[in-house]
Amino acid sequence: MKMESFSGATENKVINLEKKYGLSLPEDYKKFLLDCNGGIVEKDSSNEISVEDINEKIVIDVLYGIDTANEKANIDYWMDSLSDDLLENTVIIGDDLIQGLILIICDGENEGVYYWDDSYHFENSDDEMNTYWIANTFTEFIKMFDK
Repeated sequence: MKMESFSGATENKVINLEKKYGLSLPEDYKKFLLDCNGGIVEKDSSNEISVEDINEKIVIDVLYGIDTANEKANIDYWMDSLSDDLLENTVIIGDDLIQGLILIICDGENEGVYYWDDSYHFENSDDEMNTYWIANTFTEFIKMFDK
């Protein structure tokens, strides 16, 4: 994945994020935060992934971090704004070019990485169905960019 990392996450910041939202983040995602703390993704076809459930492609824009210089690139900003609309044990980790959100459901039978079309951009999206599976793990999600 071609990305300009934010850097600056620490283990304490990750632990505080988990405590604040009552989450147990997947280990692979915690490692990603500690290694690069999210970042701005290069906008080209190498960062395009397929959302199979709706047969559409999305281009990732930003993967959020912790305490970045840009408020809207922080996980906290989006979680504080939208956590009431999320399933339990879910964290917002990024967005795409059309402002859909990338989520991780951290545990349970639906555990995995999802695309949330909260603005109903795609024809298939409505009040009943607007969240679509992308990958079983964060590692699988990142590997989608290496094809």
